[in-house]
Amino acid sequence: MCKKINRQRKIELQRAILELEKSYPEDDLVLSYSDFLKTRDFLVYYQFNPAVFENLIRLTLDLWNTGRRINRLSLLLKSKQYLHASQQSKEKDSYSSYIRPGIKHPSKTKKLLFNLFRKTFEKSSCLSNKQVEEARKICNSLLINLALTSKEEEWLCSNIHVSELILNRVLRYPVKSEIISNWAKNNFHNTLLINRRAELISWIIDQEPSYEIDRQTLIDDFELLNQIDVQTVQNYDDEIAANKILVRELSEYLPRKIHYDPITGENFKEEIDLSVPELKLSRRHYSVTIDMNREFPTIIPDFEKLRENFYANLPAYQKMTMIWGIAYSRLGNEVKYSLLKKYYSDETYYSMYKVCKKTKNIELLKWVLEQQ
Repeated sequence: MCKKINRQRKIELQRAILELEKSYPEDDLVLSYSDFLKTRDFLVYYQFNPAVFENLIRLTLDLWNTGRRINRLSLLLKSKQYLHASQQSKEKDSYSSYIRPGIKHPSKTKKLLFNLFRKTFEKSSCLSNKQVEEARKICNSLLINLALTSKEEEWLCSNIHVSELILNRVLRYPVKSEIISNWAKNNFHNTLLINRRAELISWIIDQEPSYEIDRQTLIDDFELLNQIDVQTVQNYDDEIAANKILVRELSEYLPRKIHYDPITGENFKEEIDLSVPELKLSRRHYSVTIDMNREFPTIIPDFEKLRENFYANLPAYQKMTMIWGIAYSRLGNEVKYSLLKKYYSDETYYSMYKVCKKTKNIELLKWVLEQQ
């Protein structure tokens, strides 16, 4: 029997045995990289042992800046899979594997996880560009729902411009934080954050439950987004026009895509291979009217109608923004219940319904039912 097949069978059988036995691993299961190599194919089939998980993270940190030939991404991925496997699907790419199980880490483990997340930004030269992004995403997922120290909160707030992952960890931080609330107030009019208005509001509401955003701020946000999108569309059109000029005047010199003909076994050249620009418009939290005069497949807003609809529905947009700001806050459901009722109307029903479901606010759901 081929050695490769024999090895695959051994792994398959060992996995099956561990899965059925549901063994609880010894604390010292993984203390070195050689231990990791021996156990990485079987980790997810053990019960979750916090000591093993901590050792995995500590090992990854200890080896991170060394010159040793190790697979850092594999260490991160297997650590994540081991954490989630106890309560979630073992399928690598399943949606459920990205949902954090309800495991409470000790302070020292949380500190290790934060340091690992930070290293993926400050000490990433040991990874390829593709690996860096994946490593950051994995470490980010390991921090979801974790409360950190004040110094760690300050680092997150100081680095929101580096990555949206860091910004998400700030805006979606699970507990009240004076540091983050003060940061939100100081950055409330930061134009880089206007798409996260409701989440910013939530941090002010944590300290000032009676806070209400003024309509002028929403108007300023709307007009700035329009300016950004109009310029983005203009840049996109300019790139498309430039490509057409290149094709018309320099087509014989431009590279072409090569296709293989399976029938003749020959390669042949087809259309000119020019990169197609990508149109990325601002994310809106309200319905957007499409400009039907544009050629498909380019889809852009009809800015004139968008402006008309926005101003006509501004009171409702203000209420919906407040509904989501209250929902994102870290206030208790009883307080949210009393605050949210103020913003209910026929126009805000769907937002209120979604928030009730998201926050599992049964009393508010019953109250909304009474209004029907």
